[in-house]
Amino acid sequence: SRPIRSLFGRTLVRLGWLGLAAVLAFGSAGMVAATSHSPSLGARQELTWGPDQILNTKLDGAVRDLVLLSDDVSQLGVMTRSVLSNLTQVNAVGVTAAQGDGTTALTAIDNRAANLRERLDCGPWTDAKVTQLIETYSSDSIARYRAVCVALDSVSPLDDDWASLVSGSTQTMKVAQDIADHDNAGKDALQLATAGRYPEALSKLADADKPLSEATTIASELATVIDLATLTTWLSRTSAFDDSLRVLWQSMIDSKGRVTTQVTAALKSVNDAKALLPTDNSALQVSLFEMANRLTADGISIETARGQLATAVNALTGGTVAGS
Repeated sequence: SRPIRSLFGRTLVRLGWLGLAAVLAFGSAGMVAATSHSPSLGARQELTWGPDQILNTKLDGAVRDLVLLSDDVSQLGVMTRSVLSNLTQVNAVGVTAAQGDGTTALTAIDNRAANLRERLDCGPWTDAKVTQLIETYSSDSIARYRAVCVALDSVSPLDDDWASLVSGSTQTMKVAQDIADHDNAGKDALQLATAGRYPEALSKLADADKPLSEATTIASELATVIDLATLTTWLSRTSAFDDSLRVLWQSMIDSKGRVTTQVTAALKSVNDAKALLPTDNSALQVSLFEMANRLTADGISIETARGQLATAVNALTGGTVAGS
């Protein structure tokens, strides 16, 4: 009947509108989703294509300097190991040469990193910076940019750590040189005493006091941060031996060369003090190794920077660029 057909028609119309509304709602949701972006993912690539091209062109242009920067950091690492190696060999010339070459490498690092930071506008990588970047660039471009900026930040500690290494290695070599100066003056004093020239022997032994005192002062300062028991014990026993020689030789002067009770007692003290001293320079080598070992921590930042730079270069090139 007509009422039934009319009702059926109205029902179809309603269903049709509901279906259309559902389609429109689905489409609207899709449009909203497509035009929105998660803060963690960055904007849609078709919307960020232009800015991405500009940023990635700048990043691609930095590859060569990043590789050269990595080479400079590697060279600084080589010089760090050279400093430590020459320390344990008591090679003052080698230490000085490595310090100079390392400082040259560090200057190149500072200059190159500063230039790259300025060209790429790599400020501190903060949440605020990330939020700003998300409004303009895609997540892939941001990730590449971040790898470069983090790598440049990683070279910042190198200046202080290298200065610490240079200072520590210089102190260590100063101790070694002071000990050598003391021993040379001490040998001369013993030769004079053997010849019966006791006043001159005492004068020469006094020349050995200054370097021994300087070595003891440095060792005492370093002993507050590292275990230098071997060195401090050796220096203390050496000082005691020198004091016993001084008493013996003064006793010989006072007795006019005669073997008196005082001379005999002084000679025993010399022999007792001498028995506590090492018969070779192994104690010095152990001490230098202990002092050099504490400086290895200064090289950790170098290895960290090398790793970050390798990550940055890989992010920009896919790992296809080798160092020069």
